[in-house]
Amino acid sequence: MIVVGGGPAGVACAIKCAKMGFKTALLEKSTRYRKKVCGGVTPTVTKDLLELELGLCIPQSVLSVPERLGLFYVPPSGKRNGGAMKNYSLINLRRVAFDEWLREEARTHNVDLLYRAEFIELKLGKYNMLKVRINGIMEVFEATYVVGADGVFSKVRSCLFPNYKPRTLAVVQEVWDGEGDFEDNFYVILNGKIVPTYGYVIPKDGKFLVGFGFESRTIDFQSYMKKLLNLLRDEFSFKPVRMNTRETAYIPFAISSTGLENVVLVGDAGGFCNPFSGEGIRLAIESGTAAAESIKISQEENTNLTPIYESRIEGLREFLLKMHMFVNDLDDEKREAFVKKELSRLNVFDK
Repeated sequence: MIVVGGGPAGVACAIKCAKMGFKTALLEKSTRYRKKVCGGVTPTVTKDLLELELGLCIPQSVLSVPERLGLFYVPPSGKRNGGAMKNYSLINLRRVAFDEWLREEARTHNVDLLYRAEFIELKLGKYNMLKVRINGIMEVFEATYVVGADGVFSKVRSCLFPNYKPRTLAVVQEVWDGEGDFEDNFYVILNGKIVPTYGYVIPKDGKFLVGFGFESRTIDFQSYMKKLLNLLRDEFSFKPVRMNTRETAYIPFAISSTGLENVVLVGDAGGFCNPFSGEGIRLAIESGTAAAESIKISQEENTNLTPIYESRIEGLREFLLKMHMFVNDLDDEKREAFVKKELSRLNVFDK
């Protein structure tokens, strides 16, 4: 079987398949240590998923400083009516290092990992045929099962559904040197007058990641970033000293089809991203391992992969559909009510 895309979703699927005895190839179009624009924050359940599903323990070397973050909501009425969630924490990752660690783990689990392997074309059949350009040379592969884990603008998905137009959310993120009244929290700014969807601040390795998401590609993002920085100055006494980098990425803002015949989509390719927070690492791993388990059942029962995969991810899709309905209906009054309700909860099951 072949996995297209070497992010968390693809690697999780590849490792799980290899552990179950499948001959597995993982195609990654970039080189090692590829840059991934990401806040690098994920719920602690991600650690549990890696241990339970793949037998992996996140190493110290891929964790940022601080290693753990609380979750602090800032509603439209301001910091005074916001606060940190009780008994809740998040893992603060160095995303590039995290992804590289996962891919090296794939190697140790007998996954055939190919870098600079760009997927070009897919032809469905009893044995799916893939055209792949490896180090500039076109090659053809055959595989009974194919998993598309090639991101929000997935080429595998385009081959399956050429008329599908992905709905995306752009995220602009700036990395700042500076100081302010920030503690070890992932700060979520929910204020429609400041940012179109959500804004955030993440303390990471002595710097601050400041960003926000927006759907329109014609937006004047600089004016929104200025408003966000002004809010941080007023509410947190933020003094930005120097901007190191400005980065832009796109994340799914809708759930796509799950697959066709013996080809399925995982991670961002399948729309597995929380539209409220932009978090997708946990959902990538969940969808990737679900695809691997579905492949095993498909082989044992000699049936098409896609219906089995659909049944195994039904809960994830229901969760995401509810989140999309919630986000599409949000206004500042509802944001205010949401924060008030969340801060009253006691999260006794979170670590």
